[in-house]
Amino acid sequence: MKNSQIQIIQECVQQSKISIKDLLGRQAISRRTLQQDVEEINTVLQAKLKLDERKIYVSDQDRNICYKYLKKHNIKILPYYDAENRQQLLFLHMALSELDLNLQELADQLLVSKNTALTDVKRLREELADQGIQINYSRKIGYTIEGSEFSIRNEIVNALRGLLRKSFSRYLLLETGYILSSELLLLKNRLLKIQPQVRMTFTEESLEELPILLSALIKRAQQQRIKWHFSFEKYDLVNTKEYPIYRDVFRGIPKLNENDKLYMILQILSSTFLQINDEIYGSGEVESAIKEFVDFLENDCLMHFKDPAALKEKLALHLKPAIFRSLLSVNIRNPLTRVIMEEYSALYLKISEGIFHIEKKVGCQFSNEEKAFIAMIVISSMKEIAQDQSFKPFTALVLCRSGMSISKLLLENLKELFPNIAFVGSYAVDEISKAEVSPDFIFTTIPIDTEITTFVIPSVLDKQAKQKIQQQVAIAINQDIKKKTKELYGLLDDLFPDGNKANAIKRIEQFYQKDTGNAGEACDPFQLRIQQFSMIEADSWQEVFHFAFGKLLERGSVNERYVNRTLKLFEKDYPFMMIAKDCYLPHTKPEDDVTKPDYQVVLVKNRLQFANDRELKIMVALAPSKENKHVEWLLKINHALLQEENICQIEEISTIEDFYELLKSSFELINQ
Repeated sequence: MKNSQIQIIQECVQQSKISIKDLLGRQAISRRTLQQDVEEINTVLQAKLKLDERKIYVSDQDRNICYKYLKKHNIKILPYYDAENRQQLLFLHMALSELDLNLQELADQLLVSKNTALTDVKRLREELADQGIQINYSRKIGYTIEGSEFSIRNEIVNALRGLLRKSFSRYLLLETGYILSSELLLLKNRLLKIQPQVRMTFTEESLEELPILLSALIKRAQQQRIKWHFSFEKYDLVNTKEYPIYRDVFRGIPKLNENDKLYMILQILSSTFLQINDEIYGSGEVESAIKEFVDFLENDCLMHFKDPAALKEKLALHLKPAIFRSLLSVNIRNPLTRVIMEEYSALYLKISEGIFHIEKKVGCQFSNEEKAFIAMIVISSMKEIAQDQSFKPFTALVLCRSGMSISKLLLENLKELFPNIAFVGSYAVDEISKAEVSPDFIFTTIPIDTEITTFVIPSVLDKQAKQKIQQQVAIAINQDIKKKTKELYGLLDDLFPDGNKANAIKRIEQFYQKDTGNAGEACDPFQLRIQQFSMIEADSWQEVFHFAFGKLLERGSVNERYVNRTLKLFEKDYPFMMIAKDCYLPHTKPEDDVTKPDYQVVLVKNRLQFANDRELKIMVALAPSKENKHVEWLLKINHALLQEENICQIEEISTIEDFYELLKSSFELINQ
């Protein structure tokens, strides 16, 4: 394959969505060449890479196919590693390699020069000194690490968790040869199997991360085969009835001593869970610490919680594994730490003050990542609202890869956004069956394969994300007859006698079907057509207005009275008619002045100053439908024009055809 095709395959392993604009900039090739390269890759690899105007979409299956191609041809996933990843990989090579590592071999592994490799070794030596770990060198065996085996294994876990922040880290670690796909699958299946036996449920994130951590620790144990010891007398895990079940995860794996297995079981118990078994963690002092913490929040900070008992349960679910992580000196990955510290800064500082009571009571110190998780639990409990049982025609589930603290905060935010949806709860992907309900919607932080209407959302919803998801849900309801029927029936439920409810639902559905059928017979007035897109240069907003509405007059869609009424209202209320950045929608009630629904989208080529130093870039002239057929179309237009990527592209567009294609592709993504 050509170099450009190899680079695309490498990018496909690294990410599931590739920006075409960025890719073309990096490779200095034309869009046509890119399209040909993608087609060639699909043919040769029997892949199904999808390409639209803006991105290349890569499924998990295709990422695996691309990785296997690179592996077969001995091609690295990355042309180079960043400094942080080099440090993590350097330590793993020293801790896990069975080879004698001289400077040249390290340089080859890290894809750098010998000078850079030497600098990396010096930097790593300084960092490890604080952990009591030394890097030694001899001409005979090269570089080695020495020190407390407990500290070395903790550092292996921390290095792996650092690498796992990258979405392609699994492939990167498979590339080193220190972990094997077959072993990862075996360990994951065994972890899934023990869940009901030990009455614990792992988060999806733990089920992805744990097999990698355990596989590397097994590699270290088998390589070293030494007697070592670490102190963990505070919790008598070995004598619990669950311990043999956890120990069984490692059955048949040779060259592991009892301390090796105990350490790895502690790593399992330090993971994030959706459900835990209190017996294995003990309870007394943790519950006492949590009570002091909640008392501090209620009495000193005057915080009010709808259900303090439920808050204490959630805190225990996170804190018990967190204490193990602290005692093991291993870090948890929390991608939202900075977001929580910045967006909820005042609350975070006060909650951190209260966390000191827990640290003092249980004899450990929590990292900022752990504190952020605890803050998320508290904030979600503060935001908890009693679900209004009236008029909730729809049900929904929340699926979250991460632990309970993230999923609960997300759930409470969604409840606030959608008062007409009854949220059943938040679940891990493999827990959907436990919901015992067939929801109308699923809100998920990870893509899933299901026929249920699904929305993929970020773990924390900022203002823009909230607007986007509200628009997507509104569009989904308007496009689905059964959902529209449920919504209307929910409003009128109390007006129907019990014996007539089924008939009422049937008639409402028939009404919507008839309406849809009639719309299908005629030409949909709100389909995107290039004839209804224009690009002009103008000296004033009035010129743009008369050009846009002149098109509606030419097609006989409106009369002069409608144009004059709209102009007068727009001059008065234009700030309320801005639907996106520099985009305006002049409109008024149709009354008898609209002959047929219609629209015209006008893109202003030059920079045009508007009132109060505003700019006018796009004007949408609308002849609304009395039957509200324009509403769904406007939601899509609004959604498309609020996307940051689209806003940037509009600034660079030079032809109306490009503008039309941009909106068309956005509509297609919304409809998926």
